[in-house]
Amino acid sequence: MNRAPLETAADLHYVKQAVLYPVLMDVLERDMHTLETLELKMPQVYISSLRRTQQQINADLVHVRRHLRDRGIKIYEMKRTSRSLEARYVCRGYHHHFSMLWSLVRAEVESRLAAYMQLPLDQEKA
Repeated sequence: MNRAPLETAADLHYVKQAVLYPVLMDVLERDMHTLETLELKMPQVYISSLRRTQQQINADLVHVRRHLRDRGIKIYEMKRTSRSLEARYVCRGYHHHFSMLWSLVRAEVESRLAAYMQLPLDQEKA
């Protein structure tokens, strides 16, 4: 019997990336807007740094979407509920569901932004 391979860990990794990157972009966009409204001495320095990070994330999102297409994965629904970030997708003809609680999304976003900005993630939070 010649069946299509089941979803792999790599497939799920790319789906997770594709779902998280738009959240990263939204966080940066909101922060840039907030910086524009503050009375800082040099807001453009900070905004430029965030915009550069946003460009890196966008390039990585393009890369992830290419991998999804190459693997035969199509995300057909993404939604944000009050409790979680969710996606529905087809992988090699089979429908799947991905969900992440907002507490996990926040931790992932914080970790990834710190990595993009080459900042150490402070382990002790106030």
